[in-house]
Amino acid sequence: MLIASKLPPERTNRTYFHTGRAAFSFLVDQVVHPKKVYLPTFTCWSLVSAMSRRFPQIELDFYPVKRDLSCVYPERINEGEALVFIHFFGHENTTPLPPCEGTLLEDFSHSYMSQIIPRGHYVFGSYRKIMKVVDGGFVMGFFNPVYEPTRKLDSWLRLSASDWRDVREAENMLDRDWCISDISSQSLEILLSANEPQVRQRRQKNEQFLAHNLSVGTPQITYRRNECPLIHNRLMPSNEERDSLRSYLSSKGVFTSIHWPTHELIHKHGVMIEDTLWIEKHVISFPVSHEYGTNDMEYICKCVDEWKQGNT
Repeated sequence: MLIASKLPPERTNRTYFHTGRAAFSFLVDQVVHPKKVYLPTFTCWSLVSAMSRRFPQIELDFYPVKRDLSCVYPERINEGEALVFIHFFGHENTTPLPPCEGTLLEDFSHSYMSQIIPRGHYVFGSYRKIMKVVDGGFVMGFFNPVYEPTRKLDSWLRLSASDWRDVREAENMLDRDWCISDISSQSLEILLSANEPQVRQRRQKNEQFLAHNLSVGTPQITYRRNECPLIHNRLMPSNEERDSLRSYLSSKGVFTSIHWPTHELIHKHGVMIEDTLWIEKHVISFPVSHEYGTNDMEYICKCVDEWKQGNT
């Protein structure tokens, strides 16, 4: 028996990082050591740029994603290979995973507040997709990384931001230069104090309101009860209508986005990307953040109705 005032510190089942791409890079560099990594053709640029900039010596391959967000995985993941799969926008990826002698890396960036049971060998993600924090990424499980030195100037600029130009420049800074470092104290406090059931419920209500009341396009996803929506994706009949609607909503103070423009490396790779390119041209992403209430969703629908009336 040992009785003392100084004892070894306790550990948690989550390891924090500055960003999701830092968490992913830590796994690739320090844990998995793959010779080849598979990414989906439909994905955020951060994973592709992390591989191309930080791991040019590792072979990078892509697998197709269909319009319904189902995946066409390689027939087999061999030893020394890693497959990254994503729960797109908080909607569980139910495509059966291939036989695997390598490693399955599960991107939980969109779904860490969803009640989805992980299936990957390692699970990682970003907190900035859902929570209003200046930084934050994670790997599930206890690790003890030696963080790289950084001044975190992108986080400093976000916390000092006076308008959206500062926030945009902070994002540009992160795209230009980032490292494997720890989360900031401000972000960690917000994450640990968040009421996750309340966040999940509010996002579900906002997404359902848009799914039932938007008068244009069709929903890309039907969310399940155990899922926490990241955004509401709407598929428009044409690229021209989508862009016209985005422009009109912007003039009314409603800012939408496109998930996602296809990375140039995916264009060059030669894999089937027809469905990925189709989504890029037709999707419009509406915010459903828990920061907004029903009145905000009603205003979005009102603005969409005004645009529709002016274009019919």
